[in-house]
Amino acid sequence: MISDSVVFLLRTFRGIISPFRRKTSDSQLTQDSSQNTQGNTTDMASNFTPPSPKPELLVLDVDWTLWPFHTDMDVSPPFKKDSSGEVRDSRGKAIQPFPDVPRILDWLKGNGYTLALASRTWAPSDMERLLILLDWNKYFSYKEIYKGTKTKHFSKFKQNSGVPYNKMLFFDDEDINIHEIGNIGVMCIFVTNGLNWNLLQKGLEKYAKERS
Repeated sequence: MISDSVVFLLRTFRGIISPFRRKTSDSQLTQDSSQNTQGNTTDMASNFTPPSPKPELLVLDVDWTLWPFHTDMDVSPPFKKDSSGEVRDSRGKAIQPFPDVPRILDWLKGNGYTLALASRTWAPSDMERLLILLDWNKYFSYKEIYKGTKTKHFSKFKQNSGVPYNKMLFFDDEDINIHEIGNIGVMCIFVTNGLNWNLLQKGLEKYAKERS
């Protein structure tokens, strides 16, 4: 398949293209951690009342929004869980989300939000495998995971869910996606260092204020 060849090339030449794309460094990981709220997730989850109205569909990007890597470049299948329950790739690299994400997903599902995933990855089968190993499929009612424009993903969401664009909320880390999806009427929130509690709260409050 063409996509398999592309993924192979992306991973093979990872070292060549790395200067031109986002790369996780020790300093960036420190910066990301400082902007997350991992130490206060319990308090924030219990003290934050979901604002109204809620988005009828809350859509999340995956790479660099839920976890700090590109599935089609930065990790190597096959993936498996080790004896401690940690998900690792074939090189032994631990597959870990941004710190606040697991609790955020629990909170959103527990508070009645309908969730969807949208990813333009070249490696959809690898991403699907990671979602299974992390036990995340239970959170999402809709998934569109394949290479292409995000407008195609959202057209499918609208068709399958019946939710109009102006009742959707979208979190993504790429300017081009924010621009394209914003133009079709979806409220978009730009993610800079992974999804965290502060950003989620601001996004939900912005939606409630502007869609009331």
